[in-house]
Amino acid sequence: MDRVLVAILLAGLGLRLVEIGAPLIDQQAWRQTDTAAIARNYLEEGLDRPFHPRVDWRGDTLGYVEMNFPLFPYSVAVLYAAAGGVHDWLGRLLAALLSTASAGILYLLCRRTFGDVGVARVAAALYLVVPVSWFFGRAFMPEALMMLLSLATLYTFERWLRSCRWADFATAVTCAAACFLVKIPTLYLGFPLVAMAWQARGPSFLRDPRMWLYLIAVLAPAAAWYAHAANLFHETGLTFGIWNRYGYDKWDSSLLLTGEFYAVMAVRFAHNILTPVVALLTVAGIMLTVRRVREEGGGGLYLLIWGAGLGLYLVLVPEGNHKLHYYQLPFVPVCAMLAALGLITWIRRCGTPWGPRLVIATCAATVAYSAWVAHDYYRPGNNVYHYHRSAWEAGSLFDSRADADAVVVTGEIDDNAGAKYRSQNPTLLYYANRKGWQITPDQFQDETLSALQRRGADLFFAAVGFVRPHSEFWEA
Repeated sequence: MDRVLVAILLAGLGLRLVEIGAPLIDQQAWRQTDTAAIARNYLEEGLDRPFHPRVDWRGDTLGYVEMNFPLFPYSVAVLYAAAGGVHDWLGRLLAALLSTASAGILYLLCRRTFGDVGVARVAAALYLVVPVSWFFGRAFMPEALMMLLSLATLYTFERWLRSCRWADFATAVTCAAACFLVKIPTLYLGFPLVAMAWQARGPSFLRDPRMWLYLIAVLAPAAAWYAHAANLFHETGLTFGIWNRYGYDKWDSSLLLTGEFYAVMAVRFAHNILTPVVALLTVAGIMLTVRRVREEGGGGLYLLIWGAGLGLYLVLVPEGNHKLHYYQLPFVPVCAMLAALGLITWIRRCGTPWGPRLVIATCAATVAYSAWVAHDYYRPGNNVYHYHRSAWEAGSLFDSRADADAVVVTGEIDDNAGAKYRSQNPTLLYYANRKGWQITPDQFQDETLSALQRRGADLFFAAVGFVRPHSEFWEA
């Protein structure tokens, strides 16, 4: 047992427990309350139907929604059942534990890649403390599970390549299949997986029947699930827009023709995703890895291919990456490994006896910078936090006073209002603990409300404490 690693993991977990009991009104509140609502609906409407996730913004349907495989919210629902009721902090705790565990797997993968415990320790530490990993590693979202499964996919595949044992093959298949189920964009892991196979076997890996069996086995469950999810959409018309058919257009490629996209992404990577120091160390690590591959043909090629695959993902989903910070979370582990290599190599070449202290100072500086950046995640600006706080307060008050069976219409601002079959803002509905519809200010009209009343709506409400001083709500 590496005691230094244990200390790193405990420290990282401690960071993730900050405000674990706070309401789900911080960054990406809509995504967190959607996930929490699905977990609550599993508990209240049937744990016996794991393949039928339900949202609150269901209108007069059964609420079944097209989405990625709901392993995370279902797991939270199981915790709810064990705890005897709904407790939002359990979802955050599960995410924090998964995120911390993923740092442990990153440590194993990094040690196997570079054969260096020091690099592996630093990689785990940097992974845990950069801003986007710190915050979204405790958010009530499936991203922490996605990161755990992504790293497990690479580690178990590499282990199987070394051992050729069927037990390791089964573990590798299980991890990859679960990963692609939970988040279909993680198919970009195909790039480093192919690089690992090439490095281990050369081009002959294409003639290995087990490789093709692996491919079929990891993709078949995802294909089956997404076909089923499409059927749920056809039944209810509810979707999270995981494909480019309906909903928010995260694939909008017109952004690639603007300089603003590249400027925003460059600043975000240096500020929110990695911090300036880790970003510079990542560049150094890339150069070292390129030279290592050229001179030794050794481990590290898959890191470069992994990064290239993520770069392709960035340009294939430009609008999603431009708007949503957590879309860049998959960059963190590979950058952490490269940055750790850069830092440890630089310290050793300097030959200074202050090496351990320099490592600690670098990590401490990263934590301090990350704490400054993460504050904007815990308390988002531009009225976003105040709005969601009002939604929490208004929804909680409504829940305590309204008829428990009331079907409601909530009024909220929604950036995706123009999208067909959009996923609706769930915050008010979640805290009101009711099902129904969400409409936007341009729909605050008698005919709209009358039409929804005919479909079963009983009450309409909005977060008045926020609405009153913001005229865009009531002047629509």
